[in-house]
Formats: sequence, structure tokens, C-alpha cells
Amino acid sequence: MLSDLKFIIFWYLSINSIALIFLPLTFTLFKKFWDKGYIFSKIIGILSFSYLTFILGVLKILPFTNLSFLILFCLFTLSNFIYFFFNRTVFKDFIQTLKQKYKIFIFEEILFLIILISWSFIRGFAPDLEGLEKYMDWGFINTILRSRFFPPQDMWFAGSSINYYYFGHYIFAFLTKFSTISSTITYNLSVATICAMAFTFSFSLVSNLIYLFAKKIKFNQVVFFGLISAFLLTFGGNLHPLYKIIKINIADNNKLILTKDAFVKSASKYWYPDATRFIGYDPVTTDKTIHEFPIYSFVVSDLHGHLNDLPIILFFLAFLLSIALVKPSKKVLNLILTVPSSLILAIAYMTNAWDFAVYGIFFAIFTFLINLKSNKLSTALAKTLLNGFLTIILWYIFTLPFSLNFTPMTQGIKLTDSHTPFYQLFILYGGFWLMTIPIVLVLIYKFFRRHLKLTKSDIFALSLFITATLLIIIPEFIYIKDIYIYEHRRANTMFKLVYQAFILYSLSSGYFIFRAKSLISKKLVRNFYWLLAAAIFIVHLSYPYFSVKSFYGLKNYQGLYGLNYLKDLYPDNFQAIEWLNQNVSGQPVILEAVGDSYTTFGQVSVSTGLPTVQGWIVHEWLWRGGYDGPAARQVDVQKIYETKDINEAKTLLQKYNVKYVFVGAKESEKYPNLNESIFLKIGGQVVFQSGKTKIYQL
Repeated sequence: MLSDLKFIIFWYLSINSIALIFLPLTFTLFKKFWDKGYIFSKIIGILSFSYLTFILGVLKILPFTNLSFLILFCLFTLSNFIYFFFNRTVFKDFIQTLKQKYKIFIFEEILFLIILISWSFIRGFAPDLEGLEKYMDWGFINTILRSRFFPPQDMWFAGSSINYYYFGHYIFAFLTKFSTISSTITYNLSVATICAMAFTFSFSLVSNLIYLFAKKIKFNQVVFFGLISAFLLTFGGNLHPLYKIIKINIADNNKLILTKDAFVKSASKYWYPDATRFIGYDPVTTDKTIHEFPIYSFVVSDLHGHLNDLPIILFFLAFLLSIALVKPSKKVLNLILTVPSSLILAIAYMTNAWDFAVYGIFFAIFTFLINLKSNKLSTALAKTLLNGFLTIILWYIFTLPFSLNFTPMTQGIKLTDSHTPFYQLFILYGGFWLMTIPIVLVLIYKFFRRHLKLTKSDIFALSLFITATLLIIIPEFIYIKDIYIYEHRRANTMFKLVYQAFILYSLSSGYFIFRAKSLISKKLVRNFYWLLAAAIFIVHLSYPYFSVKSFYGLKNYQGLYGLNYLKDLYPDNFQAIEWLNQNVSGQPVILEAVGDSYTTFGQVSVSTGLPTVQGWIVHEWLWRGGYDGPAARQVDVQKIYETKDINEAKTLLQKYNVKYVFVGAKESEKYPNLNESIFLKIGGQVVFQSGKTKIYQL
């Protein structure tokens, strides 16, 4: 662990060096927050830096290099000096904020660093960049790292750009290049960083929500309830472990045995992924779905869009809350709201497209309720619609650099012909319902009886709850058609929506647990509610015990370097990949064997960022909107490796502009009629050899 600590600290300092420049902007955006939004300076800096470098890269103005980063770093720093020079009062306020709030800032930094180091340490027990979607995610990062301008090339479809939501991968490629640490290490650090951001951002958001409701509240109470939401969102599961363990207990004993030994025995049989594959699997039906949540994502550590977007959407929510605290504008169009919102939603879309729709719904609900608080219904509706319309227009403009080189993969909206039994939904989300619905009902009842006025904090929390509930209801009626087979028809729709529902419920839970004190007058009832909430909290927080223990073992620390598996399983391929990374610049096309998704085929293109003719078939089938293109390339690759016709080999190699041919363990496995001599006959030369692995340069 000590050997990895230097990478963790340097990575942390790299992020903070960017965040430091954006502290003045952060304090301005979150001037009403008790912590001035300090912790969000990390994501504000990263998004500002990465989006600007992306735009300049798309326009071919500045290449994606460290020199460009240095230029922009200096420009951002200079802009702060100019801003402070002409606004001396602002500078004095900035210094005063640092003096008054430094203890809070240190506290949040300690929280961030603890989670960053802790999850990096956990990743060190299983750091391999292999399995599930890791090849895809790491491959995206590596192909972006090799790009000078954008869009980046698809490492699995030579000659074409990535047709996927890759901006989150781009962000971590940017941080990788900025920090100068190898992506074999920063991949794992990126997962830990998202975990740390998720925890501290949710803590800041909910603690400010509580502080804004009752500014005289004690510091320890603000922290306590903020931490409840932070733990639920980042490390919480659902009621499935309790349900399944009881079910196992009954199955093993023909009745429920309430002894410690019986429960320990039943718990030892619990398999943690079952909590994310429950509907359609237990019992087995033809309606198989996915309903993951953040801790599962952190455990399996795929740097997929839904995980990459987590810090972005938490920042978006915090921004909306901050804007709501500003004195309401009499103008119908609110540019202070719409311009930043559209930019953040644009980045969210480029990272995980579904989140634009999800948080567009939240944006509409929250802004409408806020407008309704100080306007009549017609005015509130008009303001909401006009601001929403302007936000969509600006969002479209901000996404153009990405969308001009992107083709959506959806095939339309369908009505669902199956519905989830309520008991299954309750097992997955009932814990949140028990913590939130009683307080929501009391809050609404007292509001309509005019016993209280809804504060902006109340409205925000209610908007979280309403949006989350809608996201669970929607897949019960419609789904987005994609390439997945009938049994999995609504799996992706449910996955993308309920993942966000889990996040929104987690945020609202901490606030509503806090509100119970002022809403429930009877002490006995209030204590019963808090006892129930505590029990649910414990059940939810039991999930990491099963998942972390099962996935990581926590017995053999291996470090953060992610390619030891390749060195062990394919030592000659590993040496060849190292040679390519050290000796080949740019992105010439390399030929390697074509294989199925979720296998170790494609390891060369993934590990180097060099584009190959055809990579994982099903993934490219999805990204290219059809099977014909990937299938044709698969056939061509096989012909190149197996043909005895020199002219055919030449023609196909020229067709895809192949510069290097890789012949290793996977090629021998895939092509039993491999004709390696053909590459020498057409004028190729062996530029690297280790064992039976060779690289031919054409």
C-alpha cells in the first residue's frame, strides 16, 4: 500500500491544483451554502478544464497535450488575478471566507481523502483491468490518450470515431495525462475518485439542505444528517440481503430459525449481485431486468457512463439548490439558471445520455414548484416552460461538438407488456419508502392544512422524492427499444432510470429523517420512526459487507497496477504490448484477432489505444446500429490471418490501412489455419518477438 500511496497523493494534488483555481467561482456560485460549496470546486475545475480542451480539440485549435493544459492552466490562473485586481472587495470577501471557513474546508478534504485512500486500498486487492466492461472503459481512456484532436478513434473499429457516450472516459483521460500517471494505475484511482466525490458531494448537498432550513442548527447535527445520505448513496444497498437471507434460512430449515448461528450460515450463502438482478431472476421469468446502485458499481469497478456521471449530476443538483436561494428574478427568462444548467446537462448527456432526460425531469419539477411558491399558477407554468425551452436549445448547442460525430443507438419507445410485482419493488426500494413517505405525507398534510409553509429545502427534497418515484414507475409502462433480446427488453431502461432513483431517494432520506423532529410532535411516534430508519440504515449498509468481502477477499493486496493478470496469463503478449506503447506514436491501425464481448480478445487495442480492424462484436453491433458492418470486418480479419493468397491479403490490409499485424496467443487460439508466413511474403518485417508472439510491421 505504501508504494501506491505516492500515486494516490500525486493524483489527489493534481485534482486539487485544478480545484484551487476555481475556488473563487465556486464561492460565487454557492455563496448561500454553509460550506460555500467548497468541495464542488473539484468538479467545477475538472469540467471547466476538460470541456474547454475538448472544444478546442474538436475545432483543431489546441491539441490534447500537456503543453495545452499548461497554457490553459496559466490562462485560468491569470483570469483570477485580473478578476481580483479589478474587484478588490471580492478579493477581501474571498480571503475572509477562507479565514472563517477553513475548518469546514479541512473537514471536507479529510472526508474526501479518507474515501479516496480507502477505496484505492480496496481496489488494490483486485486491480485487474479485465472482466465485465473494463476492457471497453479502459480502451476508451487509452484511445483518447493517444488522440491529438477529437473525436477520438474507436479502438475496435479502425477508421471510425467512438460512437458512444465517452465524455466521462475523456475526463479521466484528461486527468491521467494531466497527472502524468500511467492509465494502468489511474483507472483504479478514477473509480476511487468517483467514490470520494459521491460521498463528499452528497454530504455537502444534504447538509446544506438542512442548514438552509434551520440556520441555527448545531454543526454536529448538520454533519450527522448529511453523513446519513452520504453513506446511503455511496455505500448503501437495499432490503434484498435481509429478504434473501431469511429466504435461505427458511429453505435450509423448513422454517425460520431466529438464532445467530442459523443467520450466519444463511448469510454465508448470500450472493451480492442478486440484489441487482432480482426482477426476472427470482423467480425466473421472461422479464429480466437490471437495477444496480452505486456501491455495486464501485465494487465491480466498470468506469461506465452511469458511474462517471455521478459527480456531475450531484453538482447539477447542488447548483439548482444554490440558484433557488437567490432572490427570485422578475424576468421571465433566467439566464443565471438556464446557461449553466444547459452546460452541465450537456456534459451529463455526453457522459450518460439518459441523465439528460432524468435530470431534465427534476429540473422541470423543481423549477415549477419554486416558481409556484412566489407566482400564480399560470405565471409559474410559463416561466418553467420558457426556461426549460431555452435550456434545451442551449443544451443542444453545447452538445454539438459531440453530437455531430455521434449517431444515437435507440430504436424508439415501446409499451411494456410486463409489470413488476409490488413486493419486488418494495424489497428494492421499500427501505427508502419507509424512511421518506411518512414524512412526505405529514409535510403535505400540514401544508394543505396551512400549519406550515414549504421552505425551499422542503421543495427541493420533495422534488427529489417525486422524481425518484416517477423513475421507478416509468419502466412499468414504457421502455426504450434496443438490440437486446425479448427477455431483456426493458432491462436497460429500468437500469438507467432506477439507478438515478436510488441516488435521489438517498439524498432525500437524510433530509426527511432530519425533518421528522419538527414534523412529528409525539415523541413516541418520532422515536419509533427514527428507530425504524436506523434499522433500515443498518440493513442497507450491510451490503458492502457481502459485496466487498466476496469480490475482493481482502487477503492479498496486489497494488493499483492493473495489468499483472496479463503478465501472468499472456507474458509474451504483455511484452509485445509494452513494446508498442514505448515505440509506436500516433494511432496507426493494428490487426489482432476478433473475439466475443467480455473476453480477453481485443487486449492489444485496449492496452495501447491503437485502433484495430474489429474488436468486441456485440459492442460494435450496438454502437454501429447493426450487425452487418462488424460481421463483414470479422470475416475480413479471418481471411487476412488464414489466406494463402498474397493479393487477397494485400488488398484487405490496404482496405483497412493496417500498419502492424499482431500474432500471439489469441490469434493462434482464434484462427487454427493461421498462415503467418504471408506477412513476410508481402514485405512485412518482424519488429518484435517474445516467445511465439510477434509483431509484423508492414
